Amino acid sequence: MNLKIKRITGLVRTSGQIDRTLRSQGFISKERLPPVYDIRIQDSASGRAYRLRIPTRIYLGGNGKNGSFLRLGKPSIACSDGKGNIPDSVFEAANHILAEIVSYLQPSPGSSRY
Repeated sequence: MNLKIKRITGLVRTSGQIDRTLRSQGFISKERLPPVYDIRIQDSASGRAYRLRIPTRIYLGGNGKNGSFLRLGKPSIACSDGKGNIPDSVFEAANHILAEIVSYLQPSPGSSRY
């Protein structure tokens, strides 16, 4: 199983929109520019922890009136201890999280891009 990343990778929003949305979903970010967001996913069957990471890049194409913009990068998932395969249940949980983020960040019909 793979991460369903097509809809989230490349999405551009203000840094505030991205930060609020990802933090509301449980992501944390270290104080760095551009930010990288991480969330821990626990596999209840094995007890192992996995990290879903969404990197960002500064986007310079916005009109600037709404603040700085970020472009979401390609999400990745890894076992916290760096060993072993990732079970399908963890991929399913990560894909659910990504789909929810996209639903919050995608513009509603008729709204402007930013």
